[in-house]
Order: sequence, then structure tokens, then C-alpha cells
Amino acid sequence: MKGQCFCGSVAFEFEGPLSNIQICHCTRCQRSTGSPFAAELRVRTENFRWIRGADLISYFDAPVLRDPPAYRRSFCLRCGSAVPATFAGQPTVCIPTGLVEGDIPARPIDHIWFVKKANWLNFAELDALPKHAGDPT
Repeated sequence: MKGQCFCGSVAFEFEGPLSNIQICHCTRCQRSTGSPFAAELRVRTENFRWIRGADLISYFDAPVLRDPPAYRRSFCLRCGSAVPATFAGQPTVCIPTGLVEGDIPARPIDHIWFVKKANWLNFAELDALPKHAGDPT
């Protein structure tokens, strides 16, 4: 499987097995993504490779709140898009699902930090909203 940042300058590939997808509602994920949650999956470090742009990746390590490692926000220096977070010595790489091209053979397994969920986010109401194939007319 492959993925890339918004501008395409940073690209990566990986192979399974994949973890299931976790939906994280923690405040840090909300602020780092600008969205109400982060949807991420993990792969073993040895199954992950940068294709291009590794020199264009920067990161911010937020202070450790509980246990190391730090909360890492990795991003492309050209477009600012999130990219997979890698840590030396860690057994897995965390991949934001929105970067992955094509179908992902994993499904969401749980919501974590649900107590921090955005107060306006009601999944039953969201599912009932009108659905458009493109921009609404």
C-alpha cells in the first residue's frame, strides 16, 4: 500500500499486517489535525518505507503527559500535511488513514479518549445528514 502528503512531496509505502483503525478524540489529536478526531492505523516499523521526501519531514514532540514516547506531530515542510509519525526504536509506525491511497483492508475497532469528544459531534445525527456525491448544488 502507498500514501502521500497533500502536495505529494512526501510519499511512503507499507505492507501488512495492519492494525485496526483507532479513532482518537483526545485534545491533542483534535488540535494537531484541526478535526474532531484522528483516524489512524499502525504497521510494524520493518514493513514501512519512505519512497520520497524523507528530508522534507519535520516534527513537533509535545511534552510527555503520561508515558514516553512524546506525542509526535510529523508534517511535510512544503504543504504542512500530516505524515506518518516514526520514532527510533518503536515497533510500529502510526499512519493517518487520510494519507493512504485506495482501499484500506482494516476497519475502525474503537473510539479512544471518547470523554474528550467534541460536544457537537453526534454520530447518529451525522449518519442522518444528506449525502452528496460532490459539492451540493
